[in-house]
Amino acid sequence: MQGVMRWFSRFVRISLVAIIVSVGLVAVQPPPAAEALSGSDLDVGYLIDDSKFYDNDAMSQAEIQAFLNAKIGTCQNTNCLNVYRMDTRSIAAEDYCKAYVGAASEPVSAIIFKVQAACNISAKAILVTLQKEQGLVTRTAPSLSILRKAMGMGCPDTSVCDSQFYGVFNQIYAAARQFNRYGNGSFTTRFQPGQVSNILFHPDAARCGSSPVLVKNRATMALYYYTPYQPNAAARANLTGTGDACSSYGNRNFWVYYNSYFGSPTGDPMGKIQALTPGNNAVTVSGWAVDPDNVSAPVTVRVYGAGWSRTVSANGASPDSNTAFPGAGTNHGYAATFYATAGSQDVCIDVSNQGQGRDISLGCRAVNVPSAATVSRTAGTDRYDTAANISKTNYAPGVPVAYIAAGENFPDALSVVPAAATVGGPVLLSTQGSLPPVVVTELQRLKPQKIVIVGGTAALSANVANQLAALPSAPPITRVGGTDRWDTSRQIAETVGVLHSGKAFIVSGSNFPDALSVASAAGALDSPVILLDGLASNIPAATSQALQRWGVTQLTVIGGTSAITTALQQKLAAIPGVVSVTRISGSDRFATSLAVNAALYPAATKGYVASAVAFADGLAGGAVAGRDSAPLYLAQPTCVPTGVIGHVLTAKVTSLGLLGGTAALGTGVGTLTPCN
Repeated sequence: MQGVMRWFSRFVRISLVAIIVSVGLVAVQPPPAAEALSGSDLDVGYLIDDSKFYDNDAMSQAEIQAFLNAKIGTCQNTNCLNVYRMDTRSIAAEDYCKAYVGAASEPVSAIIFKVQAACNISAKAILVTLQKEQGLVTRTAPSLSILRKAMGMGCPDTSVCDSQFYGVFNQIYAAARQFNRYGNGSFTTRFQPGQVSNILFHPDAARCGSSPVLVKNRATMALYYYTPYQPNAAARANLTGTGDACSSYGNRNFWVYYNSYFGSPTGDPMGKIQALTPGNNAVTVSGWAVDPDNVSAPVTVRVYGAGWSRTVSANGASPDSNTAFPGAGTNHGYAATFYATAGSQDVCIDVSNQGQGRDISLGCRAVNVPSAATVSRTAGTDRYDTAANISKTNYAPGVPVAYIAAGENFPDALSVVPAAATVGGPVLLSTQGSLPPVVVTELQRLKPQKIVIVGGTAALSANVANQLAALPSAPPITRVGGTDRWDTSRQIAETVGVLHSGKAFIVSGSNFPDALSVASAAGALDSPVILLDGLASNIPAATSQALQRWGVTQLTVIGGTSAITTALQQKLAAIPGVVSVTRISGSDRFATSLAVNAALYPAATKGYVASAVAFADGLAGGAVAGRDSAPLYLAQPTCVPTGVIGHVLTAKVTSLGLLGGTAALGTGVGTLTPCN
């Protein structure tokens, strides 16, 4: 397996220019010319990255065929690698290779591609070995005797080749299998990564001697098992020619050919997954990762699973990084816990490259991430049907009251959620002009003791009231509606006799997410939600008077200063009787919602999830959440904010109800997929 010097020399003299000219015909990056290389660049302890050597997807069959066509050109017989075909046999899976399915008249490109997939040895490494052993990547008229020892497999430098490995297929498959076996590390104690081994310069050990080499990775170990000689100074000084009588060229030529064909064989980061453990809605990972190009800087590690992805810097303590890549140091460890989608999935870890090289994968592991909370869903064909189904699921007949609110306009409905939560009545939605049939059916089931229409006739027409009055055994019906949304919110708070907590929540009447976040909690606390124009200069006199009349001493403003200005907050604090005004806010609607739940629900066994994009489902669900003293979380259509998952875990929520169909809250919300 020493390598044929005459073919290397021919390659140097003739092929380099042809490579650079013709490589544009194949899907491979143009390689640097060998003359640009320097022997000082060749680290004899690190010949090729593990990620470039052990790669079952390095090249497609079409790319391999195009590569061979470009290198060989017109074949002078039928034995060139770009035209040669042979029957191959099937080989069962075993420790070092997966099953190989044989076929009649297979081209060499197919053999290389299938062996790459079966044995996890890069097609690039196979092609380079074919060239460094017998020059077959550029031979235009190889003999059968050359083909039968194509990879130098079973061909020791001191005796004839082993006939059991004769033939192109046997050579490629057996060599790839052997590379895997060698890389396993259990073959022998020689050349182990992280250890210094005395490696010979030449088969004539007595004359040429050896020198200590710190082998740094598995792939280099495998290459030295395959060709157990290192290039001496003379061979490294003349990369395109001969050295001296003690020079060996096999591993030097592998490095030079790889550079010339495919670019640098080294430069990729390396690393290891040492632990990957699932927990409730999370995975915990640890390991190490380092980039040989810049061992002083930490690399970025990406961890990802079903619909989620997170990064962590590999800058923690890890003695293993220096053991695996001597000289790297012990500060390349990574360890983190990330929220993860619940359920079975592959969790994978990649490492970002720095400088020369490419990003690499450290692999994937199949895990089953348990969920701390069971998830159910209440939905309907539209917002009206969903609200009716929420009512049907959560309220028994004979409720004290049923509220009918506009399904197209959120302010009036939001104001009534705290009242509905406190008295234990559902919120049902209607169109402006008529009562949906599903609502009629639900009211007939509920048999409420009274019905309250929320909003004026601009929100819910007189026809809606007439339809309600026409229900069989219709209960008393009243309408609560003001001159505008601000007046309606005050009137709702006024008519519901539940305002004895001394507290009230102030929200912008122009921003439904903030109001939705607190409406259910306000009901649980027997407190009204008062809508204000958060950018106005003054507080309406009617609002100030109502707060005084209700004996409110504590006000909580929901949302940031872009929703309710600081000046307006100061004027709220000046209302007679008000002792304190606090603000709960976040950087966006999700953060505000989370801040509300964290402040008002430090512990809970049940929770609900509504869309942060569409308000309607959260209105009906908010009344239920408030009744149950349960947090109402906001989610995106496809995922759940990580803060929500964190609150579910810290508050020990064990049951989550999704409010709305998959158009509003997709399957990712159902599996608690964390938003990226």
